[in-house]
Amino acid sequence: MQVGTREQLVVLLGLLIGIAVFLFDIYSPMGLAAGVPYVAMVLVGLIAQKPRFILILAIIGSALTFIGYYLSPAGVNFEVDWNNRGLALFAIWATAIVSYIHLKMLSRLEPLATTDQLTGLFNRHYFTSELVKQINIWRRYQRPLSILILDIDYFKKVNDNYGHVAGDYVLQMLAEICRKAVRDIDTVARIGGEEFAILLPSTAINGAMRTAERIRRETEAFSFQYEDARFRVTVSLGVAELTDESWSITEFMKAADEVLYKAKNAGRNRCVARNIG
Repeated sequence: MQVGTREQLVVLLGLLIGIAVFLFDIYSPMGLAAGVPYVAMVLVGLIAQKPRFILILAIIGSALTFIGYYLSPAGVNFEVDWNNRGLALFAIWATAIVSYIHLKMLSRLEPLATTDQLTGLFNRHYFTSELVKQINIWRRYQRPLSILILDIDYFKKVNDNYGHVAGDYVLQMLAEICRKAVRDIDTVARIGGEEFAILLPSTAINGAMRTAERIRRETEAFSFQYEDARFRVTVSLGVAELTDESWSITEFMKAADEVLYKAKNAGRNRCVARNIG
């Protein structure tokens, strides 16, 4: 479910529940429940997965609870009614606070689940989920979809010669080169030790090759400097476009992997595309 659709659903459900509970509250003979069902409005805010919705719905529920008190029918024991509504306010805000904290904790944990901590890129898990989504879009609309996989050439030598901390620095700099070379709609991920993958929606093989070549050239030209050492690295890239509806995620990535190994076997520091002709 897209974010906009989810938020519209929250507004609609919150409105319907608020109206239903408010009418029930007013016409209930003794102010039965006295607004406690407004807690349901707060819980609907969890659907939006945004803490501010929780607070907004809690404020609305609290306001309706007070309005319901002043509109209670004649003959109601107002002391009992007020006590009940005090309990309702407690229930509303206790639920709101717990729900708010829950969503805040989730927002802090989500990046840890989807992000590679060293480079700040997406991790393999997120890349796979995005790949599933983009393949489904491709099957529906037939917009071109390409993927490129790149690997640092002789990365072991970097670690051996300069240390693993220098190797981490190279990975971080390469991640930045990849980020700058792609569009906002593209997905860049670190999917292995020194292996990166980029998903390119609405991009045919020729466009993907231009992106791959740009990354290759900028990496080759970049002067890596760690402490007193200055050195250069190169990358090899394999590029594939989705052309077969029967392909699974594994087969799509395998197509790019196969041409990546062709690039390595041909001497490295080059881009090779899968022939779709």
